[in-house]
Amino acid sequence: MTSESHLGPDETQLRSFKEAPPAGTSRLIDFESADVVMLKTFPPQYVLRVKGTKPWSSMKVDLVPLVYVRQPEYWEIEVVGTLSAVGLPVETPYEVSLPVTSTLGTIGVEVVGATTRERIDVFDNPGSALPLEAEWTAFFNRQPPGPFTLQVTGRLQMPTPGYTVKLSRTSPQGFNPRDLLLDLTITPPKGIVTQVVTEVEVTYREQTDGGYDTVTILPGGPSIKVEEIS
Repeated sequence: MTSESHLGPDETQLRSFKEAPPAGTSRLIDFESADVVMLKTFPPQYVLRVKGTKPWSSMKVDLVPLVYVRQPEYWEIEVVGTLSAVGLPVETPYEVSLPVTSTLGTIGVEVVGATTRERIDVFDNPGSALPLEAEWTAFFNRQPPGPFTLQVTGRLQMPTPGYTVKLSRTSPQGFNPRDLLLDLTITPPKGIVTQVVTEVEVTYREQTDGGYDTVTILPGGPSIKVEEIS
């Protein structure tokens, strides 16, 4: 049974939270530029970078993601300035960053300042998403009576329940005939879902006489060594 502490907020809870009075020391502030950087890891990790000028040298600037009951197309992230002590009203450049791998919309993010907004597309395909973590295995089964079968299995950690995952043969294949290329397609859930990390398993099977040393998961995935069971 899932404990209540692990469930995301519902619409009523969010409405009550939004109706509460704002903090007296924190306000949205404007920014001048924003971009999302993809780190070369698997699964890829994403970092939002925002630059601007703050009106007080002592002001602390944070990037604060909004809370949703379901994954939006663009996940809004607010640029928040906080004055914790009296300081000099001196305009000062700032640059802040935030890992956003677990707070991405189905298309990207939307940075929200006091008077400025900017949408940043992260995924070319609105139906795509990325696992938080992934474990892969690939093996060639030569055990009788056959037929001989290549099986690829992935266990993906997704940010919420409800994702569907599929592996399919890439067409056309690459230049290396001993490296099988597979496309990973991830479809996000529809409707309200709890914000609980959930493991999803996906399997690909192909009847073959062998000939593969590795399997590569696209886009940007690992190359998995093919083991043999005989």
